[in-house]
Amino acid sequence: MIQKILIALCLMCVAHPAFAAGRGYLGVWFAALPATEKVVQTGVAVKKVFAGSAAQRAGLEPGEIITKINGVSVRDPKAAVALVSESAAGERIWLTVIDRTGGGQSNVFATLAANPPSGFASIMTTKPKLPPRHVSAPSRPCVRAAGAPNRPCPAAVAAEH
Repeated sequence: MIQKILIALCLMCVAHPAFAAGRGYLGVWFAALPATEKVVQTGVAVKKVFAGSAAQRAGLEPGEIITKINGVSVRDPKAAVALVSESAAGERIWLTVIDRTGGGQSNVFATLAANPPSGFASIMTTKPKLPPRHVSAPSRPCVRAAGAPNRPCPAAVAAEH
């Protein structure tokens, strides 16, 4: 019985790294590279750096491109999150970063935090706001001969009713 519980806990930690005790947080919001990106072909863009985060302390800035995390190439935001979540809080990770404005490549070191930065949870749990839908008033059905389908009236016919 204890063995089954331990296996279940291990699977939870592998399947959902957020449940893993001691997971480190970088405090950055990754985005896919835009299709128009000319500096590099693979990597992730830094969309947002949270205030007070490990990323901010390491000097990361929005707009930069991360091509590698701990020497492993990064192809998309999901892979970047997975690579960061493999490291524990307090661990030092290194990122290969390209500055879009200057195009220069550098290695940046960051010591991961034990907790996500403030504001992180609210962004990750907020549902996107959908634009308002235009709802038109239902049209009045046309009076038709018996057995004919009931369809909306053309404007000229509707004016007669």
